[in-house]
Amino acid sequence: MSRPFGVTLVGILVVLSGLLYVVTGVIGLFNADMRAGFGLITLILILVIGLIYLAVANGLFAGNNFSRLLVGIFTVISLLIGIFELIFISGARWHGLWAAVFSLIILGFLFSRNATLFFTRR
Repeated sequence: MSRPFGVTLVGILVVLSGLLYVVTGVIGLFNADMRAGFGLITLILILVIGLIYLAVANGLFAGNNFSRLLVGIFTVISLLIGIFELIFISGARWHGLWAAVFSLIILGFLFSRNATLFFTRR
């Protein structure tokens, strides 16, 4: 079975997020102002998270069900944070709304019938 469009789209979004984390981490390690603001440990953590995202994206493209599970868990966490922001943080309501809607769309793509067939046949 060929990879469904939704899985490809989610994979591309995960790759872009991973690249953004890696670039932010690398720039931060060489930028004294960012090191002072974020801290060295935080920047290293951002870099590691970016590398994990890239590895998970590779698994999504290959049809690895564990990668889908990891993306699903992180997306549910993002959904819960978005709902929390929407309800309790008045300055972040729009961000919370967009995070919640975006998370629901990703979960819909990842756990659609076609995506489930794709990941279970691998």
